Amino acid sequence: MKFSLPFFSRGKSMSEYQGKTYQDAVLKAQQDLNKPQAELTITVVDPGRRGLFGLGARPVKIEAVVKKVVEPATPTLSSSPEEAPDGQLSPAEIAARHEQNLHRMSAAATKLVDYLEQAYRALGVDVSATVQSSGAKDVTIELNAPTPGRVIGYHGRRINAFEVLSVAFLNYQGVKDAQVTLDSEGYRAKRAQTITRIGERAVTDVIASGQAVFLDPMPARERKLLHKQLEDNPNVKTYSQGREPFRSVVIAPK
Repeated sequence: MKFSLPFFSRGKSMSEYQGKTYQDAVLKAQQDLNKPQAELTITVVDPGRRGLFGLGARPVKIEAVVKKVVEPATPTLSSSPEEAPDGQLSPAEIAARHEQNLHRMSAAATKLVDYLEQAYRALGVDVSATVQSSGAKDVTIELNAPTPGRVIGYHGRRINAFEVLSVAFLNYQGVKDAQVTLDSEGYRAKRAQTITRIGERAVTDVIASGQAVFLDPMPARERKLLHKQLEDNPNVKTYSQGREPFRSVVIAPK
């Protein structure tokens, strides 16, 4: 099955190039055609596959051809609706780039689902992963298994670790600064309720003792929830300390 980048049409005289990554393949095309990437029309023939621990890996395949030079139109006094002042992107260009980002995330999320299923199965957990929603920079994936506890891990440590791996995986696929949410059997909603109760108990302890309470390390999503929960509390203040993945919330008296 072929995946084509939007906004490009395939020509008849394209040459095919392969590489371990998309950029490797593009670099080979640049060297062979002696042109920078901006002057090439590139079509992804096969997005490739990393495989699990190198097994089942497949190179990225692209086709590339030098773009045709289009003579600039004669300037007129009236500006086109596609133009934007001060070098800003036009609405059409913004929409086009957003559509390209959506396409990139959709293709990367499909490969991420395959990666998660293989990685969990390597740990002896039979998981079925499904994309629940995706945007240009975010994706939510549901992990279903006969034993949800083994998917989630103690206090969510396993599913949180897989979220970190998923962000790295998408970054490798060209989706930068992605936000990944992995969920299983409503775990995220239940965990949010637990975090709320932890915050309430900590506030009680801080008021009673007058001393700060240092909570266990937790992922950024949960720390943000606590900060939001207590930001208007007149008796306490919150801040985070430590480095990832051991960063935690401190609740202290004002």
